[in-house]
Amino acid sequence: MRYAERLAILHAVDRGMIREESPAAIAEAALRPLRDLLGVPRAIVNLFDLEAGEVEWLAAIGRQRTHVGPGVRYPIALMGDLEALRRGEPQIIDTSSLPPSSHKDALLASGVRGYMAVPMIVGDRLIGALSFGGESNTFPPEQVEIAREVAAQLAIAVAQARLHEQVKRQAEEMEIRVRERTAELEAANRELESFSYSVSHDLRAPLRAIDGFGRMLEEDYAAKLDAEGLRLLAVIRESSHRMGALIESLLEFSRLGRKTLDRSAVDMAALAREAWAELGASTAAQLTIGALPSANGDPALLRQVWINLLSNALKYSARQPSPRIEVAGERSGADLVYRVSDNGAGFDMRYYDKLFRVFQRLHREDEFPGTGVGLAIVQRIITRHGGRVSAEAEVDKGAKFSFTLPAPSSL
Repeated sequence: MRYAERLAILHAVDRGMIREESPAAIAEAALRPLRDLLGVPRAIVNLFDLEAGEVEWLAAIGRQRTHVGPGVRYPIALMGDLEALRRGEPQIIDTSSLPPSSHKDALLASGVRGYMAVPMIVGDRLIGALSFGGESNTFPPEQVEIAREVAAQLAIAVAQARLHEQVKRQAEEMEIRVRERTAELEAANRELESFSYSVSHDLRAPLRAIDGFGRMLEEDYAAKLDAEGLRLLAVIRESSHRMGALIESLLEFSRLGRKTLDRSAVDMAALAREAWAELGASTAAQLTIGALPSANGDPALLRQVWINLLSNALKYSARQPSPRIEVAGERSGADLVYRVSDNGAGFDMRYYDKLFRVFQRLHREDEFPGTGVGLAIVQRIITRHGGRVSAEAEVDKGAKFSFTLPAPSSL
């Protein structure tokens, strides 16, 4: 038997593994040249179902036809001594000596008087057998050597292909579950946003009534109230104003989830300057805006990001003798990075996980007013743009808020 032909068969099996072909395709590619090389009319790659005690064809080639894939099953007893196969010993089966059965009749009818089963073993696990035969019960040593060589390689290839199919199948199932879970979460978020919007909207009417009646009480009956009564009335009106501001912030936060992004090229430096001008910032605060990379996003929403971050920096640095705010940016790989730094009150990093939550505040309201929604809005806008928000600070030594956006080339 020629060495080059043997090598070609092994290479065919290797190529199938490299291309991640199916077990049946790998077996079929090896069987035809193997049958010709062995000089037999019939060769089969069998896979064992040890629990069921059955054998199933993976691929088979005969004189007139080729079968690829499952469908043909028969008792594992037709493979000879199972324990001997586990030990790696090929089995020679004389068809005429088999017990009466339809399988025996089919073998004899197809001219198979004897066949050999060569075990396919991976590690210490018997997964199948390469069988071949015909009218003779004699199998020369070189023929057996070739069959054992190919069976060993096929065992590895089939095991690897099975593993690849299993991983691929699990990945597909995982992807389906992730899509389903994502759809469920999106539906839940939409429902929650709709609920928040409806509740917030419905709360505004009674709140306006409370403030309106409080104002009328103050205007018409102030002279009849003592100092404590006037103080309590002022608390009622102040609390209603604060509640109104919270509701407006919540409505704004809810609207962000429903708004469609209207992307375009954005001059981030110009947008930051516009936001600063809109805030009507005191000249006591020194603002430095460095060169900022342009971005691709929704200008209105990104404008809100700058307004929230700059107003935050302005508020928390206002008590400094010389408040300073610095805006900087750069491109880092596939990201555009923007930073807003101040020399204000800062915060304790132990409470960082509360920073971007709705209505979570790290300072008392009597120290720094606000609704606790601004940073949550920033995070939602940036997340919808495919970016990230982060912060770092130290108490009384200022804070630095950073956000990223995908660079235009990676969008």
